[in-house]
Amino acid sequence: MERIKVMLVEDEEFWRQNITFELKQVPDIQLTIVAASKSEVFKKFCHSKVDVALVDLCLTKHQFDGLEVVKELKERNLERIIVLTSIQDKEIILKSFDCGTINYITKSSCNDIVASIRDAYHNKVSLHADVTNILINELKRERKVKVLTPLEREVYELKEQGLNKKQIAHKLYKSVETVKRQLKVIKSKIN
Repeated sequence: MERIKVMLVEDEEFWRQNITFELKQVPDIQLTIVAASKSEVFKKFCHSKVDVALVDLCLTKHQFDGLEVVKELKERNLERIIVLTSIQDKEIILKSFDCGTINYITKSSCNDIVASIRDAYHNKVSLHADVTNILINELKRERKVKVLTPLEREVYELKEQGLNKKQIAHKLYKSVETVKRQLKVIKSKIN
């Protein structure tokens, strides 16, 4: 039986031990690298074959340096990278997919790691429930925004960020009346 070679990148001892223990119980998975930091990843990665990587986003004290690990692994031709984190922020989720991850699992869903590793290894697209709604909503939003001109898109984005008409007008050096008209046009186009 061919075993799936997995790398785990996790700085927290608790999660590293628990995930390592769980993966060692699975006969078709071989944990080839366990790393606690970005530098450790690349020291070990050069000397081992890896099929799938599980990467935490927040390694050590550096916020989101796991995203840098994802990017560098992609540059080194590792295609199957799963983010494993406790972060459920929409922007971070989208950024991780932009960097090259193929799945995103929160640590509260650790029971799904093995299935995700197998799916990744067999090139099956299976998005975890933790991110499915966020990605679907983002796709819907992008489809709506396509009908807008670049200027309308800029106004729409500012409105989506929670700015009111007066704040948008100030930021774009326009009158409030102009922004009102643009928002009316945007609303008619999107709806």
